[in-house]
Amino acid sequence: MMFSMHHRQPILPCTLLIAGVLAACSSTSDKGDDTTGTTGTTGTTGTTGTTGTTNGPVGGDPGTFRLVFEHNDVEREAIVYVPESYDPNRPVPLMLNFHGYGGEMDDHMAWADMRSHAERDGSIVVYPQGTRMEGSPHWNAALPGGDNKSDADDLGFVRELLSRIDGDYPLDRERVYASGYSNGGMMAAALACYESDLVASVGIVSGIQIDTGSICAPTHPTGVITLHGTEDGVLPYNGNAETTAQEDTIDFWVTHNQTDTSPSEASDSDRSVTIEQLVYSNGTNGTSVEHYRYVGGDHVWFDEEFQGADASDLVWDFTHRHDINGAR
Repeated sequence: MMFSMHHRQPILPCTLLIAGVLAACSSTSDKGDDTTGTTGTTGTTGTTGTTGTTNGPVGGDPGTFRLVFEHNDVEREAIVYVPESYDPNRPVPLMLNFHGYGGEMDDHMAWADMRSHAERDGSIVVYPQGTRMEGSPHWNAALPGGDNKSDADDLGFVRELLSRIDGDYPLDRERVYASGYSNGGMMAAALACYESDLVASVGIVSGIQIDTGSICAPTHPTGVITLHGTEDGVLPYNGNAETTAQEDTIDFWVTHNQTDTSPSEASDSDRSVTIEQLVYSNGTNGTSVEHYRYVGGDHVWFDEEFQGADASDLVWDFTHRHDINGAR
């Protein structure tokens, strides 16, 4: 089960990949039906509102808020969940959770729900909304130029989003985390590559890291957790001519973090799905890289449990074991 650190296939530059990657996402659609089962949960693009959400600026109190502002002359928005356990007397950690291609933040919050984790730990969780490209919400997870089909400044949007939240809820800037599903996972990885001063650790669910070359230049050791199904029909587990493989992402972060190159391994099963865990430990400042392989798993946010933990549990608990300097 171990990934080799040798014989890596050459990877196309990220600016050449983005067009093909988004085309792959749209061809089978991250939208999907809102279903659960032995291959997890697939999101929807419904337009229903979020119960209890307050429109308007974030105000310093607990609650669920819809934050709307203009960035580069484009209206942007995000749902901000501030738990009742929020303590205004200490800097607060924050988790970003990005929807997939074609997704909506309301629906993504419902099925990749981390609000109970935020309540338990006194953290904020934010579900941003991507802008539309060819009619579908998306994240621009690559740098400008080349064949990048998108002109959305999503990296700048995230930086401004955090700054605006920080104005009302002083953030622990050493404990900002990013996670996402599919194209949203690409966005989380892009933050670790190009805006690494913003995020301490990232989680990628049924997604890929577009750039595993020299352009990706994180400035600190970064804990990374990835979850992927071996039968993913949108972003194949082993990659293809247009997408990177899971091995490429893992190899990149094992090398960057200087972890052990041979992982410890464990497995569990839930609802006839075998989940294989690979843990690369002993990285710089205690960082690690974890990968969960869902044998037969599809392109979903997984609800099968590994030792009692579903995808939201695994991503939240792993990322929160890190700060921007390494392991906590």
